[in-house]
Amino acid sequence: MSRPIITLTTDFGQADGYAGAMKGIILGICPEAIVVDISHEVRPQAVQQAAYVLSTVTPHFPPGAIHLVVVDPGVGSDRRPIAVRSERAAYVAPDNGVLSLALVADPPQAAVHLQASQPIGATFHGRDLFAPAAARLACGVDLAEMGEPISLAGLV
Repeated sequence: MSRPIITLTTDFGQADGYAGAMKGIILGICPEAIVVDISHEVRPQAVQQAAYVLSTVTPHFPPGAIHLVVVDPGVGSDRRPIAVRSERAAYVAPDNGVLSLALVADPPQAAVHLQASQPIGATFHGRDLFAPAAARLACGVDLAEMGEPISLAGLV
């Protein structure tokens, strides 16, 4: 059986340890995961840029890859954290449009409003919510166990 792949796309930059903290969380939960950096240089809060970057790379990954995107101008707001499953991949991200272009080419089959498996801070949902969710998916947790189902038509 092949090792699970988790890709990371963020606007964190490389000058600090934020992306590294997310990788540590992922590998602590799912040590067999292969973590692939797509980009950490998306312009701050540039959802459309992140959507474009993601859409250009996802077709090149093997089926079953999990694409984790944290470009989130709404962190701390009421925007939904989501996980989405398609025929080809899974996606974990804020529901702010960052998945929109990738999901045109790879239509969603199911989506959930993520529920945290542990307490989360107000400002680092990438570490506290999104990374653990991607790692749990990589280790075989079913999407339906990750949160409440949401309408595909209601995705941003």
